[in-house]
Amino acid sequence: MNNSHLSEEEIQQFVLGQGSSEDIKHISSCPLCGTKAANYRSILSTINDLPKPAFDFDVAGLVIAQLPVQKSKGTAGDTWIYLLVFAAIGSLIIPVYLYRDELLKMFNGVLPVALYLIVLAAILILVFQCLEIFRKYRKQMNTLNYE
Repeated sequence: MNNSHLSEEEIQQFVLGQGSSEDIKHISSCPLCGTKAANYRSILSTINDLPKPAFDFDVAGLVIAQLPVQKSKGTAGDTWIYLLVFAAIGSLIIPVYLYRDELLKMFNGVLPVALYLIVLAAILILVFQCLEIFRKYRKQMNTLNYE
């Protein structure tokens, strides 16, 4: 038998069914620790028998009603971003449309296997770039979460 008694946390772990075999032996042989464990069992059963609290009003509705409403208005920076995206897309689509016949002639003489390899290489580069961006994003989020 151990001469020192179990801590309150060890007794609570025993009552919750997570105690070690040494704790079980000690509680079965020590009347003081056994009494404490019985008290914790009584408290736990009383708490479990309590009715669940219920409100007769909508708590979520009251809380949400008190939250400030953020107005979504576009800033000048957003306008410039949309304009730049539109210009970038236009600078890609317009030349492709204007020179479509020449582009078709250019790829007409290329073997299909070579064309597939070029497309595959481009897709792989794009995937690796996206993974790198996602990795940097996760690293930044983890840095923010731990600060």
